[in-house]
Amino acid sequence: MKPVLDAVVKLVNTIRSRGLTHRQFRDFLQSVQSEYSDVLYYTKVRWLSAGCVFERVWQLKDDIVSFFHDKQCSAEYEMLEDTEWLSDFAFFTDLLCHMNNLNVKMQGKNQFIDDIWAHLKAFKLKLNLFAGQLAKNDLSHFSKLNSIPSVNEEKLKNYEDGLKKLHFEFERRFQDFSAIQT
Repeated sequence: MKPVLDAVVKLVNTIRSRGLTHRQFRDFLQSVQSEYSDVLYYTKVRWLSAGCVFERVWQLKDDIVSFFHDKQCSAEYEMLEDTEWLSDFAFFTDLLCHMNNLNVKMQGKNQFIDDIWAHLKAFKLKLNLFAGQLAKNDLSHFSKLNSIPSVNEEKLKNYEDGLKKLHFEFERRFQDFSAIQT
């Protein structure tokens, strides 16, 4: 995920860090009547901001390509036209969306530890479900990845393995709760 995160952060910083480019980009979005008026900054302090940044860049990817194409800066957007990179970007955007949903559920008002534990157990089950579905080429829980015309089998296997590793990490980090439950 790190190469994808680094590329998205670099892209966002290219747009946001230069005042003129940032103003031109916002004006461009307004001129094409985009649903969004800007890209979001990513901060390393809040890892969940990555999900919001990925989501926004995903929604604006066609506009970003058009903007940099007009400025004749192909190096800035070439990865947004690479199907292999877009597959990774789509997968991680979908996954971060699922993780953000878990986070929102866990931060709800009047949550007791058993409620939070139920959310965690449900998410671990979802990770297994997602991995099983990817093994069968079922992308129904990965809408952005499903929008990529042809995702190769090796990529899907890598994503499946990544989900299994994430599940294992959840098991490891919350093993004390599992021990208490049994």
